[in-house]
Amino acid sequence: MNDYKSIISEIEKNQFHSFYLISGTEVFFTDRIVKLLVKKIVNEESKHFDYHVLYGKETNVNNIIEVARRFPLISNYNLIIVKEAQYIDKGLDDLAKYIENLSTKSIVVFCYMNKVFDKRKKLYKSAFKYGKVIECKKLYENQLPQFVNEIANSMDLIISPSNSKFLSDSIGSDLSIIEKGLKKIKLALKEENEISSDVIENQIGFSKEFNNFELQNEIGLRNFSKAYQIIKYLSSNSKKYPIILTLSVMHSFFQKLLIFHSLRNPLKEAPSKLGINPFFVKQYNLASSNFSLKQCERALTIIYQSDLKVKGINSSGFNHFNLLKEILVKIMIL
Repeated sequence: MNDYKSIISEIEKNQFHSFYLISGTEVFFTDRIVKLLVKKIVNEESKHFDYHVLYGKETNVNNIIEVARRFPLISNYNLIIVKEAQYIDKGLDDLAKYIENLSTKSIVVFCYMNKVFDKRKKLYKSAFKYGKVIECKKLYENQLPQFVNEIANSMDLIISPSNSKFLSDSIGSDLSIIEKGLKKIKLALKEENEISSDVIENQIGFSKEFNNFELQNEIGLRNFSKAYQIIKYLSSNSKKYPIILTLSVMHSFFQKLLIFHSLRNPLKEAPSKLGINPFFVKQYNLASSNFSLKQCERALTIIYQSDLKVKGINSSGFNHFNLLKEILVKIMIL
């Protein structure tokens, strides 16, 4: 993300490189760089003469070089955007040679999408030396609130750290959807500029699809706010996530966590004893530090009593959301 920020800052200041090699798995950043370059360099008159969009499946290196050698007719620069460049697998060494003696009046943006360009190739080394190399990585979940804050600030919106997290938790990790969500909020706010949790809930809702196993994980981490959000989503989609299934997953989780506590060497024995993938051992290990043996037993009792309510035993009825909320609160205060 640092590369992305520095490049955006340079372009905003009209500081351009003659060759950009952009690769990586986060398409949002690539698109933003391209859009900003087009905004800064191309105008209504020059777009018919000095702006070219080429596609990897339809072009080749010789064509890219031929267009890049042209002198701009109207604009200060001849801008060439090569989209889906990952489909070009021949002649890349020739493009590397072009970079070593490139035209300063042309700007080539080589968009190698959905994977990282091989650093061993000549093209990478030439672009690194004479142009600009940018790797656009997917953001980690803990980086999303900062991204929300930055996009909000760019729209002259104010959002608190807690609401930045609330919004990213609600929408998920698709950056383009986060941006669209903030644009929707800006329209709804009209002349106001501060984003509240109520506005987020009213305008965004909960567009990220959660499931019972994410609920299990957040309970194991004692993350009340995230678990509360998930039960709200699950209860609003009761046909897809019936409460009986949710209770079954929660019961199975604490039952396995109870067994985890009894193992002599839990990290080694857990996969076979609990019947889980080794990948999930870390999850149970963290949960075991948050819930003692006795707390697991009490959690199982809470879930069992709730299951009786669902089945109409000692109860005249129940509300899906209220029952899950009651379970969650009781487990979290154990």
